[in-house]
Amino acid sequence: MKLKLPNLKRIKTGTSQIVSFEVPRFYEAAYRELVKKSPDTLDVELSTHSKRRSTGPFSQSHHLNGHIQQICNDTGNDFDDVKLYVKRRAFKRGLPFATKPNGDILYSLADLEPLPISETQMTTEQCSWCIEETHELAAELGIRLIEE
Repeated sequence: MKLKLPNLKRIKTGTSQIVSFEVPRFYEAAYRELVKKSPDTLDVELSTHSKRRSTGPFSQSHHLNGHIQQICNDTGNDFDDVKLYVKRRAFKRGLPFATKPNGDILYSLADLEPLPISETQMTTEQCSWCIEETHELAAELGIRLIEE
């Protein structure tokens, strides 16, 4: 069983050998279940807080999807096809693979290649990588993108 607690505020303990966080009420029941299954030890993964990408008009999401639509209009390719292609190009920049709940990489049934994470899971940095890939792809295809 896994429990991911995003954006926790650290409670200072006065030592770097003891870490403390308050479990948000929303996650309390799930945390209780974890402790019941393993009362003495837990595996913990810590990372810096990542800002999620923006949505709505004038957002990163709008920027990315607008560029993808412009490429589709010029090439005749399907939106989902171009988006998948752009996101796979962003693997070289560090965009993570989609994974199953057990952590294994998720592969496409169509071509057996790894699938990228969903746009909803991207940080602002990861979304910017995809936007840069749309710029590069458009340049390679001789498409002039209109920044909206």
